[in-house]
Amino acid sequence: MASNHNTQRRTFLKLLSAGLISSGFGFSMTGCTHKKFFNPDEDILLSGGSFKSNGKTQNCLVIINLTQQEKRIIETPFLPHGISIDPNNKYRVICFEKNGSNACEIDLQTKSIVRLLHSENKQLFSGHACFSKNGKIIYCIEKNTDNHQGSVTVRNTKTFEASHQLPTLGLSPHDGQLTEGNILTVSNTGRSESGFHQPSLVRIDLKSEKLIERVKIDNETLNCGHFTITSNNDLIVASAPLKTDSKNFPGGVSIRLDNGSLSTMTEPDVVIKRITGEALSIETDQQQTIAAVTHPEANLLTFWSIKDKKILKAYGFENPRGLSQTLDKKYFVVSYGNKPAIAKISIKDLTPQTDSIVQPTLTTGEHIMNWSTSLREIMPKRVYS
Repeated sequence: MASNHNTQRRTFLKLLSAGLISSGFGFSMTGCTHKKFFNPDEDILLSGGSFKSNGKTQNCLVIINLTQQEKRIIETPFLPHGISIDPNNKYRVICFEKNGSNACEIDLQTKSIVRLLHSENKQLFSGHACFSKNGKIIYCIEKNTDNHQGSVTVRNTKTFEASHQLPTLGLSPHDGQLTEGNILTVSNTGRSESGFHQPSLVRIDLKSEKLIERVKIDNETLNCGHFTITSNNDLIVASAPLKTDSKNFPGGVSIRLDNGSLSTMTEPDVVIKRITGEALSIETDQQQTIAAVTHPEANLLTFWSIKDKKILKAYGFENPRGLSQTLDKKYFVVSYGNKPAIAKISIKDLTPQTDSIVQPTLTTGEHIMNWSTSLREIMPKRVYS
């Protein structure tokens, strides 16, 4: 495994350094006028981003049409972390600041901020939220600034006013995912000094507003960060080290099959030793048998067999961050680099496509999402087409 991993890493890094970049994105705000930019049959990516303007950093929402090789930018007062699409309006998105008090509603068509939104009562947004299936409610993952106690603030989608809060029964919650049966899963990342609160995933039945399950990480050195629940009810968790004072502490990847036990990956040793710092983004393939995970501080991208709970491949990437996949389900898409770039990786053989590298993209944010793919997940075809 070590020899195979090192060979793959050296080969791809050599190709990157050779400058095999298929195309560059201009800084155009208008792009091609003879094509519809927001075509749901083309790969359109959304990500938080930033660029230099008059010597200062300007944050923005970056919108990239990979098919047309065009991008749009919408300037924002903070770096967007999580991005939520309104199920009833494909052009309406709400962006959230990570561990901050700011959010904003954006109209993608007009490329403008409709309104700025803020948390209340010593609360901070984690950076993630979920719309209800009917789009009338948005569940915002938040924490209290004094004690870091977590909550899900239930807000009216139109007014953004909070009706009530549900406790996450943990500290510093971050990610959230709404699944079938109206079950909201939230990751609690923090641990209390007493040890009473531990990093965990909690599953909340939104109909009864009761806790139905708590899943704990089996490694006491890790938090419980971003996660993905597949349609097979398999669970993949990306973790950062609980000790945040050094980037040399290892992060982790944990997998649970259906309702079995959650296991943190411990092999192969050559890879486990490399995944220092936070394991960040997760993306699964269409068959939901492969999980791709980014490790920004380790400059590593890993691929795991969900069924077998083992490593498939690992590649060296400079500062990999967000993950998504193409509309045809043939490629993973990764954002990476100190000079932000995007590349595709074949899902069939997990081989990076060097002729797909595009730069600059401005995508400095930690996540990317495929707007076109998301529409098919949350809207009937008559709405997204």
